Amino acid sequence: MISQRIDDFIETNQKDDISPSILWETLKAVIRGEIISYSAKIKKMKRTTQEELIKSISKVDAQYSASPSPELYKKRLHLQTKYNLIATEKTEQLLLKSRGYLYEHGDKAGRFLAHQLKCRSAAQLIPQITKKDGTLTIDPAEINEAFTSFYSDLYMSEMTEDCSEMEMFLNNLESPLVTEIHRTNAELPLDHKEITNAIHSMQNGKAPGPDGYPIEFYKKFSNRLSPILLDMFNDSLSRGSLPQTLTEASITLLLKPGKDGKDCGSYRPISLLNCDAKILAKALSLRLESTIQDVISDDQTGFMPGRHLFKNVRRLFNIIYSPASAAEAEVVIALDAEKAFDRVEWRYLFACLKKFGYGPNFISWIKLLYKSPKASIISNSKRSQYFQLSRGTRQGCPLSPLLFALAIEPLSITLKTLPSISGIHRGGKEHRVSLYADDLLLYLSDPILNVPHIIYALRKFGAFSGYKLNLSKSECYPVNDLALQIQNGALPFQMSTNGFKYLGITITRDMQHLHQKNFCHLLEKTKLDLKKWRTLQLSLTGKVNCVKMTVLPKFLYLFQCIPLYIPKNFFKSLDKIFVSFLWDGRKPRIRLELLQRSKNQGGLAFPNFQYYYWASNVKNILHWLHSPSVDWCRLEAASCFSTSLRALVTSDLSLSALKYTDNPVVINTLKIWFQFRRNFDCGDLLHLSPINMTHLFPHARLDSGFILWKQQGIHLFKDMYINSVFASFDDLSIKFNLPRSSLFRYFKIRHFLQRHTPDFPYLPLCSGIEALLETPVHLRRFISRIYDQITSLKNTNLVKLRTDWVNELGEELALEDDIWNDALLRVNGSSSCAKLNLIQFKVVHRIHYSKAKLAKIYPNVEASCDRCHHTPADLTHMFWLCPSLTSYWSVIFKTLSQALKIDLEPNAAMAIFGITGGKQSILSKQNKHIIAFTTLDARRRILLHWKSNKPPKVSLWFSDLLQFMELEKIKYTLRGSRDKFLSVWGPILSYFNELKTVPE
Repeated sequence: MISQRIDDFIETNQKDDISPSILWETLKAVIRGEIISYSAKIKKMKRTTQEELIKSISKVDAQYSASPSPELYKKRLHLQTKYNLIATEKTEQLLLKSRGYLYEHGDKAGRFLAHQLKCRSAAQLIPQITKKDGTLTIDPAEINEAFTSFYSDLYMSEMTEDCSEMEMFLNNLESPLVTEIHRTNAELPLDHKEITNAIHSMQNGKAPGPDGYPIEFYKKFSNRLSPILLDMFNDSLSRGSLPQTLTEASITLLLKPGKDGKDCGSYRPISLLNCDAKILAKALSLRLESTIQDVISDDQTGFMPGRHLFKNVRRLFNIIYSPASAAEAEVVIALDAEKAFDRVEWRYLFACLKKFGYGPNFISWIKLLYKSPKASIISNSKRSQYFQLSRGTRQGCPLSPLLFALAIEPLSITLKTLPSISGIHRGGKEHRVSLYADDLLLYLSDPILNVPHIIYALRKFGAFSGYKLNLSKSECYPVNDLALQIQNGALPFQMSTNGFKYLGITITRDMQHLHQKNFCHLLEKTKLDLKKWRTLQLSLTGKVNCVKMTVLPKFLYLFQCIPLYIPKNFFKSLDKIFVSFLWDGRKPRIRLELLQRSKNQGGLAFPNFQYYYWASNVKNILHWLHSPSVDWCRLEAASCFSTSLRALVTSDLSLSALKYTDNPVVINTLKIWFQFRRNFDCGDLLHLSPINMTHLFPHARLDSGFILWKQQGIHLFKDMYINSVFASFDDLSIKFNLPRSSLFRYFKIRHFLQRHTPDFPYLPLCSGIEALLETPVHLRRFISRIYDQITSLKNTNLVKLRTDWVNELGEELALEDDIWNDALLRVNGSSSCAKLNLIQFKVVHRIHYSKAKLAKIYPNVEASCDRCHHTPADLTHMFWLCPSLTSYWSVIFKTLSQALKIDLEPNAAMAIFGITGGKQSILSKQNKHIIAFTTLDARRRILLHWKSNKPPKVSLWFSDLLQFMELEKIKYTLRGSRDKFLSVWGPILSYFNELKTVPE
């Protein structure tokens, strides 16, 4: 209906004399009207029907009162039933939708589970607030007024008309420029492809702006709407203003953690922009994203593609834990900016864009978005009147993070180039500034002299930029002994001598105390969280996903940021806590290692925290090897004595790192690396060591002639091998163009390798760890890739599990590799419902107690089957071989054969594992899915009658199947792909339509 209405509207109204902006605004109004009209029509029809039914019921009641009869009573019941169906239809639809959503998303990692774990009120009520005059109010209207007053003041520009100070500041600033090609690309007109990409790159499920249109609407009709949007954007640019609805936004309020809920400033304002405005902002942000790294220095890691905040923390550790200067005081100052995003002055922002070399067309687009925007506050279901904004980058706008990075970069440049201040020197370089968005760290020496210059520069910058330093929340951390002697009050910052918090990490004076303040603190919090989550009705899969969603990211963040050696005992204690949570304090029914197997290998992908810890550290090792020019890598490389980081990485496991570096960060990183290598029994990496700059081969340090070898391409000892055999000098001379004078050097290397490599002259076989060290550092999901590689080095063996099934099945089924692998794949691929897949997981992993197993545990329990009294009643018998199940399985296989129009012979592979082997392996993907799903339901029905002395009824299986198909239909409908439901389940639906009687 909507598609046709859009087409009709465009055909009728898209004319040269009608402004594209007016056309767009009118289209939104018309579509909204159509939706409202359609809904009103449906409601009216239902209401009319209900009114007619009420009249009919009243009439029948009157007749029945006057002359009772069975016919009138029957008629009365029929009318009442019809009325009840209409009255409860909406509730029934909501319940069905809820069931469908729970069916697909229940116990899966996602928003549904996250809301369960957070136990947060959906309403987000604000019970009371302090007004401007200092009084407290609980009235919702007054609370809304208080926020409106606060934010209208906050977003009001304080910049004077005189821009001379700003212009002088920017003119004197030595800033980089975007490259010419990037500038040219940014200046190009917007095109249809950019609008479409912007629409489809935006996340689903986000709250819409004031106009009520969600992004899903734009995605559904993107082909029709993109051209109109593009015309409207271009028309707005030529006129200099957007249509009115695109300037409007709703501000919702989120209380910041640990803040006073009665203070208006304790809330984070999230702007809900209309999606059409967000599409323009997203298209511009995609352009800006591709150019911004030309002008933003490596010191800023916030919102920069390919940059990560762990670099800031690692750089901080390198500076504060490395040997400090004894000549002058050194401090780290963590500056806190008050409402940094909300105070950015627009005139300053536009001037920054020009300063960095962006062209007039691109700047005009940015100005268009910031032309007369309005916002209203939503609190406690109250909405305020719109008020004008005249500064700030709106949190919730796709463009805001990048614009803020541009706005704060001139401050970073100023602090790095001010001749009147001096930073901290480490690794032969001066360090002054580190940024993650608005979190700014200053590294200063002689702070008594330098801080006044810093304060002056910040205030001067803030006068025109909107930047406002919050001195009461800024902290000063003394790095060395001289800094510890600075008296309280000597600096305008709070002195934090024992440590401070930076980007969520508690920084301590002693590096070893990082473990207690961060890891142990998180461990205790995790215990409390798991204890609280035990009260939730979660399945084993739900609990696994609970840990993956909420616990793993917190630990992973610490693993990445804190390079600290952690003994294996810590991870063993962590695993004990998880096992207790997963099994509710009872004895585990399956080993944790099996749960940790990947999903395509029959596991539940429960995270191995030790492996993630190693993966996070291996990531740093890979940066050492492949990104040596990165600041923190250079800093750590400079701390090595007469060797290189690569040489230390490839050293023997008996190496004492203290001999070659005094940097605790490098020492701990190497300790973790050697712990990892010992675990996987990888001692020999000498062939990957460099020939130059290594403690392993001192001849190269004494003989400058080896530098020529490096220039010719011989970097590692591995390069001396050709076809995995140590090459002759003549072969190396031909390959690398070595002079004859290098022959003696060749003999030295050969002699060295003969002594230290047991397989000489052959190159050691390529190990998993060697392949791991070749992983490129710029891949997406970098740590996950490393984790997968580590997992593959020592995979949990399933030989016993497979043998147990083979022993039970005997001649029924030969579990060949391809059949076994299919069975493992089907563990998590039989259904989109996590709880149904868990049934298959328990079946394959033999978690259910058969009578034979119970007899071994309890002497008074017989091993015979309750249904047929056969002994022993093992799992294969109870699922498949029991004679009482023969009829049950025969009907199921016959039903599937007739529905799918194929010849399915009853077999154990399908009955137990839901897989098709032999002749049936050539079935279509849809048929395989149906077989896997329907046989899984059959196994589920057997489990529901596990202790019964009678087999399950086939009629119950039919009933289950109909219910599950209803849920499948809801699932596909919610996804907007109802046709796919028919293509998958069409054969079963057709079969049920033709079915005359249901077997018992």
